[in-house]
Amino acid sequence: MLLNLLHEFRESKNSKTRKLKTLYRLILNHGPIRAETLSSLAHIQSATCARLLDELSKNGLISTAELGESTGGRKPILYQINSADGYVIGIEISDIYSTVLLLNLKLDILGMVKVQNKRVEPIDRMIDGLLIEVDALLSEHNLTTKDILGIGIALDHILERDKTPPDRYESEISEIQNVIASRVGCLVTIGSGINFAALAEYRLRYKSQSQRFLFTTCDTEIRSCTIIDSVLSRLPISTAQSFGHTTIDINGLHCECGSEGCLKQYSSLAAIKNQVIQQLRLDKKSVINTLVKDESEIDYHVIFQALAMDDPLCQSVLAEAARYYGVAIANAVLIFQPDVVVCGGTLTPKNNFFALTKETIERKISAFPHIKTRIFSASDSYEIVAQGAGGAVLEKYLEE
Repeated sequence: MLLNLLHEFRESKNSKTRKLKTLYRLILNHGPIRAETLSSLAHIQSATCARLLDELSKNGLISTAELGESTGGRKPILYQINSADGYVIGIEISDIYSTVLLLNLKLDILGMVKVQNKRVEPIDRMIDGLLIEVDALLSEHNLTTKDILGIGIALDHILERDKTPPDRYESEISEIQNVIASRVGCLVTIGSGINFAALAEYRLRYKSQSQRFLFTTCDTEIRSCTIIDSVLSRLPISTAQSFGHTTIDINGLHCECGSEGCLKQYSSLAAIKNQVIQQLRLDKKSVINTLVKDESEIDYHVIFQALAMDDPLCQSVLAEAARYYGVAIANAVLIFQPDVVVCGGTLTPKNNFFALTKETIERKISAFPHIKTRIFSASDSYEIVAQGAGGAVLEKYLEE
């Protein structure tokens, strides 16, 4: 029943179905929530709202949660989505480890498979292997693809690995999506890891406290995503890296995009590596000299090892990268004015990178006390992208 009604949400345009979908989305975004609040948010009369809630409940889409706080009379009933019978698959495809998750509609992880990729393989062969893992994972839980809402897949790492031109992203994604959908017989949605990570962070931790949400990651690329009024921005996957090309020095280092002074040239992993090597060439002291025999051996892992050993040179380079990153985020805050900013990626948990980033943002926006932006580091879950990929399936059913 749940699957049938969600399919109707996606395909039907009649007035009643649209109202049911609106209520369901509000409960997903704000639940547990009172009927009176739902009626107000949906602009639906109380009696109509009650009938629609009863229908959603009978069809297994929602259930009643714990009772709310009493204001003097009986405690109000709170509504939440029913995650018991709804399943999605979330997949993150990566050269190193690919992740396959079986999730309920609240994005709780019910089952997981990690696939180590020991060699570089074509995307079609990687997908073949992952779909075998999907079938095995579903079988473990006595399910088939007919029992799930769909499969969400993050594969931008592979598009970047294969050096797919950005103007080919959409056609490449469409081809892959059609091939997978024809094989699995359910909804397939493909998107960017940054969007999926943002969606999962928001749904799992911030949906009740943020209406203007900004998520960023600092890694090999520097990315960002926004969620406004619980709606994920659906920008093309080819634009996921655009935040890394924010200009922070008009006379700065030349960037691959053709501009000067892009953030990527100062705060990405490659920028940190280049700056460390440049300092070593100037005969600056570093523990790195005891870890490698030759400059060519220096990679991110060596730098992270030096940071763990409190190497002053690497700490200084990391601190400068954090400050540039903080300046770029602060500029975004001044324009977008989010209530919550979450910083993720490989660099965020390293040493004091996040603390310096946050300090830089707060110093910059302190001149505008009406901006009440709160800044957090992302969760350290390695499954967050795959969780968001699964969450994007339900988003697809509920989009207008």
